[in-house]
Amino acid sequence: MKLKILKGSNQIGGCITEIVSNKGTKIIIDLGEDLPDDNVSKCENPNIDGLTIGAKKYDAVFITHSHGDHIGLINYVLDDIDVYVEPISKIIYSLLSTFTHKKIRFKTKDMNFKEKIVINDDIVVTPYIVDHSSYNSSMLLIEADGKKVLHTGDFRNHGVKGKLFLPTLKEIGPVDVIITEGTSLSRGDTKYKTEDDIVKEAKELFAKYDQVFILQSSTNIDRIRSFYKAAKATNKNFIEDVFTSNVTVSLKIDSIPNPKSFNDVYTWIPRRYLNKSLRFKTKYIFPFLKYSKQKSYVNNKYVLMVKTSMIEDIEKLYNKNHITNACLVYSMWEGYKEKVEMKNFIKELKKYGISTIIDIHTSGHADKKTLGLLSTLKAKKIIPIHTSKKEELSNILDNVYLLALNEILEV
Repeated sequence: MKLKILKGSNQIGGCITEIVSNKGTKIIIDLGEDLPDDNVSKCENPNIDGLTIGAKKYDAVFITHSHGDHIGLINYVLDDIDVYVEPISKIIYSLLSTFTHKKIRFKTKDMNFKEKIVINDDIVVTPYIVDHSSYNSSMLLIEADGKKVLHTGDFRNHGVKGKLFLPTLKEIGPVDVIITEGTSLSRGDTKYKTEDDIVKEAKELFAKYDQVFILQSSTNIDRIRSFYKAAKATNKNFIEDVFTSNVTVSLKIDSIPNPKSFNDVYTWIPRRYLNKSLRFKTKYIFPFLKYSKQKSYVNNKYVLMVKTSMIEDIEKLYNKNHITNACLVYSMWEGYKEKVEMKNFIKELKKYGISTIIDIHTSGHADKKTLGLLSTLKAKKIIPIHTSKKEELSNILDNVYLLALNEILEV
């Protein structure tokens, strides 16, 4: 096998990895857009010959999870190249694309955990479930030419599924090469909170306020569960914005808080969706009207998930005296606070009685101690990607190889 990092050896997000067998079978792992930037378009065609432009030269694309910096460019893949996506990740990606007016690639193939996918009777790819802030994320074992390569995707072990991490590594066993994310290599030696820590912290905070507004990713299902538990413990109704409700209902998992299965979960339909087409509203808005008409903010005690586009809705609540003792919980990457849209949103909140902003969050990525657990696989080479400080991995693991962009490594 030969490996090449087409993108992502010196940056967080937007990673693209190429693997080629000795017989010439070529696959791509992840095809993501760059992380949001206020000045640069993040959704441009990467113009990879034989993959997104020109005649077909690749045989398959594998996506590790539903975050845009891993899946966001798959609509550019040539039509005659198979794209493999885990089914729940595809649902989330499709909904996000629909709600953000982004082109959707409908032609994909399912990638199910622990089911081997054989490409050209040559390369074998086996996905394993891994804990991350995007639900049902995958790490991929790639086998060809008598060699094994593990691509970790984004992972951690301090979330709800974290207990699966070490048993999964033991099941996979020794590999020749590991391609690992290294997001946290630039973030110090902090030990990250668990979701149980988040629940405890949220309960204490929610007890102090009558109204709690939550700013978090709708794909972070573990966090939705955590804040729902805190809302229930403090006798507050839990209200999801309509996009989040579409996600939680569409996953069809009864343990995930959603307005269809939970009698204390409601839906807020933002005013901005009133201008959507009838076709859109019929599919994504009207089914949730019955969950939005109930008295979801009885006694003005509620937890409401919001987006930065919902300032008009917050103003409406304020004018109707439904904001009396409120705070905003920020549960996202700290770096997003530097974006213009986020700064404006937080500034506007103060006009409507929400001047207290409290961070309750934990990373979706492996801390340095967790990265060290990869040593159990006894890899001959460990290649860091998805990081701006790849050289730091050598302080944690042996056999680290700093593969340069577009450098070919023979396994």
